[in-house]
Amino acid sequence: MCYFFDLIRELMKLALEEVDAGLVEETKKQGYQIEKKNKRPVVTAFGEISYWHRRYVCPGKKAQYPLDKLMGYDKYKRYSVLAVKDVLQVSAVATYRNTALAVNTLSCFKISHSQVGKLIVQAGKQIKAQQQSEERYDGITQKKKAPVLYLEGDGVVIKGTKKRLEFHRYQVCEDIINLSKTRRKRVQAKEFVSLSRWDAL
Repeated sequence: MCYFFDLIRELMKLALEEVDAGLVEETKKQGYQIEKKNKRPVVTAFGEISYWHRRYVCPGKKAQYPLDKLMGYDKYKRYSVLAVKDVLQVSAVATYRNTALAVNTLSCFKISHSQVGKLIVQAGKQIKAQQQSEERYDGITQKKKAPVLYLEGDGVVIKGTKKRLEFHRYQVCEDIINLSKTRRKRVQAKEFVSLSRWDAL
């Protein structure tokens, strides 16, 4: 198992560096030039990897790492999107300490209970920021009229040692169709998630 996870991490590293090389031409067309290559560690669902990525600069514009932007790797965060998703799924049904224990036992990376709490808070802030950015387009988006709308809502409470967070989620769709005896699909589905019930609603 350790051998194959090591192999997956090495393949992931090579794949990221290959994608980074593929972004060179497109980024240069935007007026950017390669300044240097840096090595960056990131914790993925397969464990921690370190890869080389190019930093680009352009007069009058902010320097950027196109690979990190493409992959969703924030500048000051160590964990990949999938790794954060896995941690949050466990934390929805367990305390911070039990979440850390489960992750450390069953995954390829280590995390402390305090880091679990930080990831939850960061995820809540990102969800709120995303919702606020989407609200800017409400006035210019053409409204669609549907004869019937289906609404479903639920909430998840995450308890920590000091804080208690509650994620509220609403799902809206126009219809639900049967794909088979066991599978169904929502038509024109959209989800709204927030730490505030009224913001989500």
